[in-house]
Parts: sequence; C-alpha cells; structure tokens
Amino acid sequence: MRPETGCDPDMDNSTEYELTGRMDRAIALHARGLFSEAILEYKSIMLAQPGQAEAERLLQLAQAKLEEKNNTPEQLLVAPDGAAAYCSFGSVLLDIEKLEMSERCFLKALELNPSCFPAYLGLGWICYLRLDIDKAEKCWKLAYQISPEHYDALVNIAMVQVARGFPDQALPVLRAVLSKEPSNAQAIEQLIKANALTSQSANPCDILYAHGHIAAAEHLARQSLKNHYSLEDHNRLLMCLLASPQHSAKDYFDETRSWALSHGGEKALKAPHDFSNSRQPDKRLKIGIVGDYFVGVIGFYTLVPFFRLYDRDQLELFCYNFGPGKEILEPIVDHYRDVAGQEQQQFYEIVRDDEIDIMLDINGRLRSPNFFAALIRQPAPIIVNWFNLTATVGHKSYNYLITDDYSLQPGEESLYVEKVFRMPTGTISSWDMGPPPVVPRPPKEKNGYVTFGSFANFFKVNALVMSSWANLLERVPDARLYLKSPNLCLQQERTRVADYFRSQGISPDRLILEGESPYEIMKKQYERVDIAIDTFPYSSGSSTINALWHGVPVLAISGNSWRERNSASILAGAGLTSLIASDVADYLSKAEELAGMDETLADYRANLGEYLSTTPQWQTGDFARNFEARLRMIWHNWIESAGEEGAWMH
Repeated sequence: MRPETGCDPDMDNSTEYELTGRMDRAIALHARGLFSEAILEYKSIMLAQPGQAEAERLLQLAQAKLEEKNNTPEQLLVAPDGAAAYCSFGSVLLDIEKLEMSERCFLKALELNPSCFPAYLGLGWICYLRLDIDKAEKCWKLAYQISPEHYDALVNIAMVQVARGFPDQALPVLRAVLSKEPSNAQAIEQLIKANALTSQSANPCDILYAHGHIAAAEHLARQSLKNHYSLEDHNRLLMCLLASPQHSAKDYFDETRSWALSHGGEKALKAPHDFSNSRQPDKRLKIGIVGDYFVGVIGFYTLVPFFRLYDRDQLELFCYNFGPGKEILEPIVDHYRDVAGQEQQQFYEIVRDDEIDIMLDINGRLRSPNFFAALIRQPAPIIVNWFNLTATVGHKSYNYLITDDYSLQPGEESLYVEKVFRMPTGTISSWDMGPPPVVPRPPKEKNGYVTFGSFANFFKVNALVMSSWANLLERVPDARLYLKSPNLCLQQERTRVADYFRSQGISPDRLILEGESPYEIMKKQYERVDIAIDTFPYSSGSSTINALWHGVPVLAISGNSWRERNSASILAGAGLTSLIASDVADYLSKAEELAGMDETLADYRANLGEYLSTTPQWQTGDFARNFEARLRMIWHNWIESAGEEGAWMH
C-alpha cells in the first residue's frame, strides 16, 4: 500500500518548491492537504479554460481527499515532526502523480530521519510507477527492515515478485499476510494474480504444449481424437503441427483439409448467387471484423490505429468484439457490436442481418475462443483469414488470405485453400507505438559480458532451439541467457531448464529465468538484453517488434514456410536484412560475431527505435490505404469469379 497521507496545516509556505502559475498554486494547496482551497483553484482554472482535463482530474482527486479528511480523526492529519510532514506532503503529491516533487519530499524526509518507514514506502512506489521494479524492491525491503510489524512493505515486495515473473514465490508471503490481515485488499488482489499466473490448464495436452514438450502433446492430442473426435482436440493437434520441427507446412495443410472434408460440411457451402449483396464494384464496402483482443497489447498498437484512419467513404466498418475495449472502439468505428457470450448461431444471424460484404477474422481457427463454427457457415460472401496466423484455415469457407510479401513466397499458394493477396513491404499490419522510448546504453558496457535474450512463449522453444542456445553460450563463454516466458512462473520449470543447460556444461548462474510480467514492465526488461535471439522453426512476431523498438537487435532465421519467417519478414520490411540468417549454423555465427561488435550494439541501442519509425511497418496512414486497396481488390475478384461455375470452391 502507499503511505498514509496527511498534512501539517502550519507548514511554511516558503518551501523549496517555487510553484508558479495557477495550476502550480492549486497543486501546492492540494499537496499541503488544503483540499478546499485547491478545489476552488481548480474550478477557477476550469472556468477560465473549459475542457482543461488535468484540472478536472485533479479536482476529482481533491474532492475525494476532502471527503476522506472529513472522516479522519484530526490527530492523524497533523504531522508530529518535520520528516513526517515531508512524508505527508510527498504522499499527496504521489497521489496526484507529481513524481519528481514527491520524490524530493521523501528524500528530504530521509535526510531528517534516515529510518523513516513512510519515506521508503513512498520512494518504492515512485520507482514502481517508473517501472524500475529492482529499485522499488530495494526501497520496500529497507522499509520492511525498519518496521516488520507493518505488512504494507511485505505485500509490495510480493507484488514485485509477481510483476517480475515469480508468482510462486509471492504466494506463501501473501497467504501469511492474509492469515494476519484477512481484509488486506492489496494482498487479496496480488494473491488472485499470483494464483492465475501459476494455475495450469486442466488439459494435460495444453500443459505439455505450454512447456515446449510438443511431441508428447501431439501424442496426447492424437489419442484424444481417437477416443472422441472434437474440434477442440483437432485444434490442439494443429497447434502441435505448427510448433513441431518434425512437421512441415504440407503436413499442416493435409491435416486441415482432412478435417474439412470429414467434419467441415464443405458440401453445404453457399454459391455466390445465394448472397443478396449488391455487386457494385466501387460501392462503400461493409467490412466486418471479429475478435476479442482489439485493445490487447498487440491490437491496441495495430488494429486501433487502423480504425482511427480508415477511409469512411470507402469502408463501413462493423466491429464485432467479444473482449474488452468498448469505450475505445465504439467512437472510432461505424458500428460497434458487443458479441460477448453470443452463441455461434446468434453471431451468425447478427453478421448475416448486417449484410456484411467482407468479414475479417482476427482470432482465426486456433486462437480460443472464436466464432469459427459460425464463420464456416458463411454469414458473409467473403471470409478473410488475416492478422493472427498466416497458416491456412483449411476450410473453403475462408476464401481469401491477406498476408505480406515476404512471409508467403511465390509457389507456396498450393498449401492454402484461400486465394492469397499480399500487402507490400512486409506489412501484414502497421504499428503505432508513439515516440520511440529513451533507452540506456547496452547492458554489456556495464556488465562486461553480453546478454542474449528471448521472451518467446515456450511452445516455440523445442529441443533444437535449446541445444543451439547451449551451443551459443559455449561459443561465447562469458555470455548470459535471459529467458522470459509464462511457463517459467513455475519453479519446477525454471529447475528443468536450468538442469538441461547444466547437462550441456552451462552453469545455471549464466541463466536469467523469469515468468511473464505485465506488458509495460516486460518492455522495460529489454534494457537488460543486448541481443535478442529468435526461436525456430516457429518464430516470433510481437516479441520481435518490442525488442527492436527498445533498441535490441533480433537475430532470426528465414526458413521454408511462413512460421519460420515471422521475425524475418519484420526485419526484411525494416531493411534489417543483415540480422536474417539462412540456417542454424549461420544464426549461431551471426550471434557470436554480433556479441563482439560493441560499437554496432551501441549504435542499435541509440538509433534503432528512431529508425524503425521511418520504415513501412510504422507508417499507419500508408498501411491503411494499402489495406483498403487489398480489400477492394478482393471484392473485385469475388465479383469477377462469382459467375464462374464452382469458382467459390477454388
């Protein structure tokens, strides 16, 4: 918890902070606990400047604090000494997110009283809000040493463990606190998070898959299909085929077609003339898009920017959302449909009644949940496979695929039931992540050794990848390997990985093994990585984007199918072809060579984010126009083929 707030009503106005201007005066009154006076000041600012969002936000906080003050015993509001006064001042400034001023108050409190518990507690919160969880933990440990009878610092330390990716270590601490304080709200919140992160699927196939035991997961999926054929178990098998080094794109295609022919009901597909949609070539197209992660950590930076920029004269966009984000999405699309909790038939009828021309499915077949069962019944004449996976859906109800011009190369169309349309310059989507972050210099300069890193999910980390990484650590004897993945939230998984590297002659002290973290903290952890190393044959996507954006070069292999080219397509689209390897041997050689190129690493760190902002994948306006053009081309193609016998069954 944050430190308790209070004020010293006699505190001298001549503090070291020279606040000028009306907003500064209001903030000063607010910070000193003079909430009534601050409220009047905020209101006057809002009268003079209608729509002043910051004043309105702070007004609401001051009103809440005034109400809290009126219900607080008076003795708690009067600071007994100078250090406590500065802590009270700093606490209110922390509440209104004036971090620099708050920090100065807490540091002044520590000058006056080096054992000031609230000061360390407050400084820890400032570090945490700045995403520096290491410093936050140090502050809270000092606070706990000063006053172990207060549980606030202990709960905050457990919160850091959860955020770092060690929820299993936080659980016993949180349970101990709750045994003493059953109503501790923050401990309850963190316990819920830790339990969620350490819980595993009830399905053993899913557990094996998440831990990277793909062959064993595939075996269980096939056994389940023999006993009881279900779409869910078949999707598990397909996921294993995609992740397995033993299987090819042809294996995956054959399995999807086998399911479609045996269980997909393709013979019942509609012909184009069964749809009543107007065939006008240049009409305003009704575009539907369905998914549940529009405002997730990927969708927010890719899909939402497109929604803000699409040409409303050309497209009428219907967003079918079964996830969060209504308040963001509804104002920026033509029609918002909340389809959470809808049955497949209900969703089918909603899309059909909207008379959609082109339906875009971003969840696809394998991301669960989905509306796949409804979409293969064709609620719209055109169903497009886009965004999540470049793999074929395998069912001919999905009649088009939009990909980029690198991932799916000429001659590979035979492994798709969809007709392929390519976006130029490797841009299957565009990214708008704001200004490039300011990042520190490469950690090698401080550490004296290079740190390789991979933040990929472990279903991509197969035996070949593990042995290659062990080989790399042998070739670069002082290097470290930083792995961050959801499965590493569990101690038994961290032990398993460490034991493997030990068996290869690599000491565990050369490994940094962490579970998943909240997105903003995860991005901050790239500051600890010098070189990101991709997985294979299933390569990364958003992990590669995040690493590059934070000045970390990514080494990847360009292989024989789309799953091996995810990262390579991003690198190629950005013109970073020197980071693309032809095979595992080339990948290891490039990694070893780059580890010794200190000036090059420093140059990447300083300039990569700014450079990326000039490349095609970051030009959201250009992407919007190109994507609209592909949708129009698909529409024209469908019209042209609609009169051909069996054309819809290409």
